[in-house]
Amino acid sequence: MDQRRHDVLIRDFRKSDMDDLLDLLPKSFAEEFEVTGFDPDHVRQMVNQLFGIFGRIFLGLTTLFGRESVKFLVAEVDNRVVGTTIVNNDRRVGYISTVMVNPDYRRKGIATMLMGSAVDYIGKRKMNKAVLHVVSTNIPAKNVYSKLGFIEFENITHLVGEIDSLSRPENTGKVLVRPFQNSDINQVCSLIRVSEDPDHLRVFDFCRDDLKTPLWRRIIHFSTEMKMVAMQNGRIVGYAELSYTTPKEASRIGNLQVHPEHRSSGIEGALIAAAID
Repeated sequence: MDQRRHDVLIRDFRKSDMDDLLDLLPKSFAEEFEVTGFDPDHVRQMVNQLFGIFGRIFLGLTTLFGRESVKFLVAEVDNRVVGTTIVNNDRRVGYISTVMVNPDYRRKGIATMLMGSAVDYIGKRKMNKAVLHVVSTNIPAKNVYSKLGFIEFENITHLVGEIDSLSRPENTGKVLVRPFQNSDINQVCSLIRVSEDPDHLRVFDFCRDDLKTPLWRRIIHFSTEMKMVAMQNGRIVGYAELSYTTPKEASRIGNLQVHPEHRSSGIEGALIAAAID
């Protein structure tokens, strides 16, 4: 997938782009990395896995059969990668992430070109929605997305804490937190449907399969992922997901769900405490 306009070439990421990527990431996400951390060795490991024998075979087969899971695009100027974006193929939704442009090359239309290529790819794959996230203070990026037709539908607040300074709730009642099991999938699916914002479920086209770890993530091991459920009286009343990479990068607790009838009863605290531990 190569597209050129003037001096900018939009193409697929190559393993030879590694050094440019490692130079680009901290420049583009300097403020974010101060909070989340950045481990260049982890990025190098991910790229090596992506282009290793199993990664290349899997991605080659999925592309051949029209089931490509990830599209990694770069913007090249003068034989140098100055921007990237990634499209995650999730059935009928194309999730666009890691949109970044080298600060020295901003305001030249490169982000718009990358986004245009990503949207074109999503359309060719017959996905009916394109979704992305952006920091609320990143006004230039929000302006680019608005001009392309994206509309805001959800506000999310990210919270961060140093592990040693986070307190664990002591009184969690009769709440048992344990690892998610395959047999939990129907209960957790029902839990998410009654606890999550209906607009979120609609936009992301949520279904039961979203609770399964995609095959490409199991083959190309980018991070360690854990899913947990909170039990009360033999019933699943809460759910959370945790992912972590290396000690140099922040772990993430996400998709925290508690049944509406059990909110503010210690379920949230029990799940978060288990994730922190």
